[in-house]
Amino acid sequence: MKIVVAFAFIISLISTSVFADSVRWKPETLKAGDYTSINQSQGGLIHHVFRGKVGRFYVLESYRGSSPSGKPVFTTYLDKDGNQVRWVRQDGFELKFRPHDCTRTLGRCQYTQIGSDGKKEVRLRITEAARNGFKFSEYGSDGKRLFGGKMTLDARGNAGDGTLNGYQGKQRFRLVKQAYQ
Repeated sequence: MKIVVAFAFIISLISTSVFADSVRWKPETLKAGDYTSINQSQGGLIHHVFRGKVGRFYVLESYRGSSPSGKPVFTTYLDKDGNQVRWVRQDGFELKFRPHDCTRTLGRCQYTQIGSDGKKEVRLRITEAARNGFKFSEYGSDGKRLFGGKMTLDARGNAGDGTLNGYQGKQRFRLVKQAYQ
């Protein structure tokens, strides 16, 4: 009986590890200049361009319009797994996430979002591995659901098609292009 329990425990650890790796962003597979273009039903075309590593974090610059050029509308700083730690808008408004925003963390994960305006929000995110990606729900400190959705991922962990449902309505994401060097 002990062997059966031990075997089941080992299998659960392996499967959790496999799923965790399946939702992980893999910046070590990217080169500066690689990008993903997504058509957002509420925002139009957006291009997320990998810029490399700055200190402990990886940087993505995001551009709106027909091509990934000009001045980025926002810059995102991510940890090695793809969890956001900082987001900076073109006008200087900034959000920090402590310890991170839990985007690529499976299961229940709580974080604090801190705005440059001083506003702090505690949030809970529940993320599950799904076929070719992940699905999630996010809740405010009062326990009310804020939004949720699902996202497909490519082999490098970059986002593709998906949906987001929440207080701003339903938004669809459609992968338009990926450019890897």
